[in-house]
Formats: sequence, structure tokens, C-alpha cells
Amino acid sequence: MSVSSGTMQIIRMKAAAEWPDDFEMQRHVIEEQTEAAERMVHYQQNMDTTNEIVDVCLRKALSEWPEDFSMQVHVFEEQMEAATTFFEYVNPRVNQEVLEGIKTKAFSEWPGDYEMMLHVLTEQVAAWEELYG
Repeated sequence: MSVSSGTMQIIRMKAAAEWPDDFEMQRHVIEEQTEAAERMVHYQQNMDTTNEIVDVCLRKALSEWPEDFSMQVHVFEEQMEAATTFFEYVNPRVNQEVLEGIKTKAFSEWPGDYEMMLHVLTEQVAAWEELYG
């Protein structure tokens, strides 16, 4: 899988700007960014972008890091992992109604940021358990 010539131009220009006198680092950045760009192309072509979670995670990664493909991959993968953990989270020690309330609040306070939703969820559950568990 290859990336577009426009993407390669962005990668090469960024590497040269960041490391103008260090050709070894330019090569490293180009290799790293190209691999990450290929990975993002793979995700966009092979994941179900009609799935709202996938779409939100992709849009977040692309909008936050439009020219840093390594960061796009990082944000996308972390958001997907957090979303999976958030939506699958169960805790038998916490009243189900309380847990759903925590999830609903986290979801409404952090739309489109599954890492923050998960953070709020785990912090609130820990506090609830300390108070009432």
C-alpha cells in the first residue's frame, strides 16, 4: 500500500524543515511518517467508516494532526482502544444504575473523545467505590 505523491511531498518537506542539516534524521522521519501514512490509508480503506465510533476516531486523529501521520496513528489507535474499553466496561461492585449514569455523563461531557470518557468513567467509579463500596 502506498501513499499519494502529495502526502510524500508533505512528509519530505516536514522532515527537511525539522532536520535541515541532519540527513539521517530526515531519512528516519520520512520512513516513520511514510509507514504511519500507509497505516492510516489502510485504516481508512479497511475499517467500517459508517460505524460512528470508527468515524469519530478517524476524524479526531486527522483533524488534530493533519500533517503528522505518526500522531494520527497514535490518536486513532488510542481512541479506538478507549472506546472499546468504555463501552464494554462492567463493574459488578457498582450499582448498574449508578454506572450507567456515570457513563452517560462522561459521554455527554466529552463528545468525540473516548480517552477522556474512559478517564472520567474510571475516576468516577474509583471515587464511588471509595465512598460506597
